[in-house]
Parts: sequence; structure tokens; C-alpha cells
Amino acid sequence: MNLSIVPSYVLLVFAFCIFIIYWARRNRAMSQVETRSVYFFVAGLFGWTVVATIFGLRGIHSSPELLERIPFLWQAFVAIAMWMVMYAFSNNFRGAMNGLADATPATWLVFVQALRIGALGSIVKAVRGEITSSFPLWVGIPDFLFGVSAIIVGCLLLRNPGGYRKTLVAWSTAGASIILLPTFGLMPYWMNEPGFTFIFEFPMVMSPSIIVPILILLNFLLVWKAMRQGSTA
Repeated sequence: MNLSIVPSYVLLVFAFCIFIIYWARRNRAMSQVETRSVYFFVAGLFGWTVVATIFGLRGIHSSPELLERIPFLWQAFVAIAMWMVMYAFSNNFRGAMNGLADATPATWLVFVQALRIGALGSIVKAVRGEITSSFPLWVGIPDFLFGVSAIIVGCLLLRNPGGYRKTLVAWSTAGASIILLPTFGLMPYWMNEPGFTFIFEFPMVMSPSIIVPILILLNFLLVWKAMRQGSTA
């Protein structure tokens, strides 16, 4: 993802999340208490964003001391762990997830994934040699292509809003997998690859810390929505 647009992407994904919460509440898909639980989660994500930003500005993410003690891309797990805790212990939050899935148009959840086209920035930097790690090529190219496919799938869905249930499940699952599998499946390799520390530099670190986790959670929200619908592929 292009370093210069990462902060803008953070604002965009937060704005999208707040809007779909507002939309679901407006359409009475969530109760007031369920809505508060989701806003509480978003507030937690915002708090983590502030912490990750401070760490980034101070160089803590890429400090040798932290990398030696936690030699893993731990930042990406924080947002997911927050969601898992909320889902496990809050009935209101689980109900809110159902409300969000039901109320949010599938086209919105598809088109928001077009933000992943921004991975092109890192790909270009890798080709130019500005990033020496091969990570932007192995992960960035599939991520970019998935972003392009979001525009195609979204346009198809506009023509047939009630269809493509099975296709959406497969497509959205693939969208999460093309990041999760090569990133964490090959993490021992990445952590020992010269140049991989670029991922810990600010503002790039905001991508695995908050942008990618939110987009993956939206992938799974679309999967859940499609599974709850009765339309056929």
C-alpha cells in the first residue's frame, strides 16, 4: 500500500464502519444497546490506532528490542483479538453483527474492498527497488488484483442484487486468504528477509495494524451476510 495514502485509508475505513453502523441503526436492524456495543468496539479500534501511531512516530515498532522480543507481525492481531473478545463475551455485540450483516447492502461490502488497489503503491516501490523485501510482490500483487476484482464483482452485483450468494462466500473468503495465508504462513521467512522491516515503519505499519484487519473483518461480514441470505448463486 502506498505510504503516502495510508493515513487517508485509515480515515476511509473508519468512516465506512461508522456509516454502516449508522445505516443499520437507522433501518432498525440493531437495537440502541447493540449499536452502543459496536461503537464501543470502533472506539477501541480508534484507541489502538492512536497507540500504533505513537509507537510508529517513536520508532518503537521497528526497534531492535521489540523485534527481538516479539519477532512476529503482532500488530495485525490486535484488532482481530479485540473483535474476538467482544464477540465471545457480548450478546449485544453478536446481535449487532447480525444486524450489520442484514442491513448493509452487499454491494457496499464488495466495493469497499476496492481500496486494496492501493497495494499498487508498494508494488511499484518494490519494482523500483525502494523496498528490498519481496513481500509487496507475493502479497501485494494478489491484494491489488483482488481490489480490481471488487469493482467487477460489485458491478455484477448491481445488476443482480439478490444473487451470487455462493460466489460472494468464495470470493470474500479468498480475499481474506490471499493476505492471511502468505503473510502468516511464511512469517518465519519474512522476519528473516532483509528489508522486511519496512512493514514496521510509520506510516506503513498502520496498514497491518488497522487497515488490513478491518478489511478482513468486512470480508467475513460479507460471508456471514451471504450465508444468512436465502438467494442462490
